[in-house]
Amino acid sequence: MNAASIAVTVVAGFLGAGKTTLLNRMAQQPQYGRMAVIVNDFGELNIDAAIIAEVTDAVVSLQNGCICCTVQEDLLAQLVSLTQMRPRLDRIVIECSGVSDPQRIVQTLGYPQLKAQLHLDTVITLVDASGYRALEGEFARLSRAQVACADLVLLNKADLISAAELETLRAEIGGRARVLSTVQAMVPDALLLGERSERNGLSPVLPRHDQLFESWVWQGNQPLPAKALRDWLGQLPKDLFRLKGLVHLQGNDQPFWLQHVGSRSQFTLANGQTPELAVQLVFIARRGSGLREGLEAQLSALQGL
Repeated sequence: MNAASIAVTVVAGFLGAGKTTLLNRMAQQPQYGRMAVIVNDFGELNIDAAIIAEVTDAVVSLQNGCICCTVQEDLLAQLVSLTQMRPRLDRIVIECSGVSDPQRIVQTLGYPQLKAQLHLDTVITLVDASGYRALEGEFARLSRAQVACADLVLLNKADLISAAELETLRAEIGGRARVLSTVQAMVPDALLLGERSERNGLSPVLPRHDQLFESWVWQGNQPLPAKALRDWLGQLPKDLFRLKGLVHLQGNDQPFWLQHVGSRSQFTLANGQTPELAVQLVFIARRGSGLREGLEAQLSALQGL
C-alpha cells in the first residue's frame, strides 16, 4: 500500500439502520483529518446528503439509484475526482444506500485507476437490532451480505430489545467481524479508524437491488398537523421500509428532518434549511407493494386538516 494513498471507509447497512447518524458524528470529528463524504440515496431526493451537509461542506451526492448498480460509474468518476483534490484528502467515507451490497464498492476500489491512490481502511455495517430478524427472503439475504462484508458490525438500536435477544442476535451474526452493541450509533472513534486486514471468501455479489425496492417522492405545499402526522406514521404498513424527508409542522416556523423506520419516528430541527415546499418526503418500499397511491392520498388529506 502506498503510504500517501487516501484511506476509504465504507458505511453500509439496511434501510433505517442508522448510517446517517454515524456519518453525521464522523463528519464533526477533527481526528479524521481532511475528509470527504460520498452519500448515495435510493430515491429522487438525496435527503441523507442534505442532512450531512449541515455539518460538513465536503459532501458528494450520488442519487436516484443504488450505488452498487445504476450509479457505480458515477462513483468511480467521483472517486477519481476526489483523489485530485488539493490540499489532499486524508479520508473518504462512502455511505452505501440501504439497498446496496458493499462488496461491489470494495471491488470498485480495486480498479487500476484507483488502486495507487486509495486504500480500503474498513467496512462498517450497521444493523437495526430490533428489525434484523424480521427481514425475509431477498431482504434478509441482502442484509446478511452487508454483514458478511463488514470489518466492524454495529448492532444499533440495542436499547430496543432485551439483553437475551441481543445475545441471540450477536451469536447469529457471528463471523470474523468485530461486533458491538450501540445506541444512536455511538462508538469510540478509535474503533472507526483501524486499518483493515486482508480477507478472503467474500459472499457472492447479489443481483440488482432495484428489483427488490421501489422509491418515490411526495411533496406538498402546506404544513402538516403534528398530532395527525404522528398518528399516520404509527399506522404505516410493514412493506414500507423507510420514510425520510423535510417537513414543516403547523405552528412551527422551522422545518424538521423526519426519519421513520419500522414503528419508530424521529423529528429533529433542520438547521439552516429554507425549502421552497413545506413537505418533501422520500419513500422506500417493497417493489410491487402498491402503497404509493394510498399513502399519497392520506398525506393530501392531512394537509387539509
